Amino acid sequence: METPKDFTLEDTLDMVKEVEQFMQERREYYGIRILRSRVHRDEGHVELYLNEDPNMAWWYFTYQNIASALGYKISGRMNMDEVAADIDKHIPRFVGVRTWIQGIRDTDSGANPRVSVRIKGDDIDMLAKLSDEVERRVRSLPSVVSVDTDLERGEDEVRVRVDRERAQRFGVSAQTVGRTIAFALQGVSLPRYQTDEHEVSTRLFLQETDRQTLQQLQNLSLASSDGESVSLAELAEVEYAQGSGTIRRENGVSSLTVTAFTTRQDRKAIYGEIDQAMEGMEMPRGYSWDKGESYNDLQDEDNTMFFAGLMAITCVFLLMGVLFESFILPFSVLLSIPFALWGVYWTLYLTNTPMNIMAMIGIIVLIGVVVNNAIVLVDMVNRLRADGMPREAAILEAGANRFRPIMMTTFTTVFGLVPMALGNSNMFGMPYYPMGRAMMGGLISSTLLTLLVVPLFYTFFDDLRVSLTHLTKSTLRMPAKDTAYESAADD
Repeated sequence: METPKDFTLEDTLDMVKEVEQFMQERREYYGIRILRSRVHRDEGHVELYLNEDPNMAWWYFTYQNIASALGYKISGRMNMDEVAADIDKHIPRFVGVRTWIQGIRDTDSGANPRVSVRIKGDDIDMLAKLSDEVERRVRSLPSVVSVDTDLERGEDEVRVRVDRERAQRFGVSAQTVGRTIAFALQGVSLPRYQTDEHEVSTRLFLQETDRQTLQQLQNLSLASSDGESVSLAELAEVEYAQGSGTIRRENGVSSLTVTAFTTRQDRKAIYGEIDQAMEGMEMPRGYSWDKGESYNDLQDEDNTMFFAGLMAITCVFLLMGVLFESFILPFSVLLSIPFALWGVYWTLYLTNTPMNIMAMIGIIVLIGVVVNNAIVLVDMVNRLRADGMPREAAILEAGANRFRPIMMTTFTTVFGLVPMALGNSNMFGMPYYPMGRAMMGGLISSTLLTLLVVPLFYTFFDDLRVSLTHLTKSTLRMPAKDTAYESAADD
């Protein structure tokens, strides 16, 4: 809670006590473990630490999640997202006091679920106007509980705007005005005063009684070009206003950041909502907006995981090319990977699981796992064909013989992932359940579709392999036939 400048420490303390009383009344409902407050003259902080049971059995945690998804709450205590939304709705409000919720721990990554919109341009006043519109648009998002901007933290300041034409008539430069004010308020160091025993540092500045009010600053005397004294009020406009807060510059361009704190766990989804909220906002010439460094880090993370997945597919392809002694038939095995991704998508969508770094790691692991069933099936088809069995008969025979082992290995792996997918295991606050759910969905979909689609595409790629083999042989034989025909003609 940020208080007006005229609040005393006692006023802020009384406000914080009222908020604490509000929290105490909801202590059991929120499940508050620790309630901690900090009070300053111009702001107050109330921190909540919610109850978490790290020793809860995974099956009971799973039971709670399933019941909650069906609309039944096992415990009367609210979860963290519900607490944040309820506080934002019912917390006591005070006139002139800005209240916002921040620092909500993200249960997926251990970080704060915050997203930003950064505005770039040259003029600070224009950036301030644009930030107001951006704040209004971002605040309209349903999952946003509070919005903060760089301008909100500005300190009160005295602004001196020099009238250059009037100052020129008196022969006083803006640099002289600034230097004189600095000397009067901050002082200026003089040469050291030397005694017989040691040197004494000396500093010259106005008495404290002469630098307390705005009127005293306006009456500050400056020397004109003709030697006469002129007051600061005759050369400049002096006003008392709130400062601009934090202003960042990157590559010579100023920027302001609007930060939104949200209860939504899927950062990619909230960034998509920001794109929709910012759609149609016209930026003046020379001004632009982006989604900040956190979005760039998210993109870098996606690019890194995409490259890792591409390398995994390449390694699998090269290994199968050596084992099958063909670089065409492995494509029929690689087709099981897209079907696994299809299952991953729908599993995460139906379970409302965010696509975070753990889910991406699960996909990369999945690339090396889902091809096993296809490899087992294709390998037996090749061995049966090598024994002289026709292709269609070999496919049917391999499907019948490998169906039971494929289903056994798949479902043993799937059921082994159930504790991870539905439990509360985590490392440094980063849970494993997105990885488990991604792998379960990918395994189930790829297995069911592998038994149907891989044999079909095996026939397509096998026909392609035979066609390319005949084409290559016929191409290599053409020069020999032409030479023989020319020799016969010469005879």
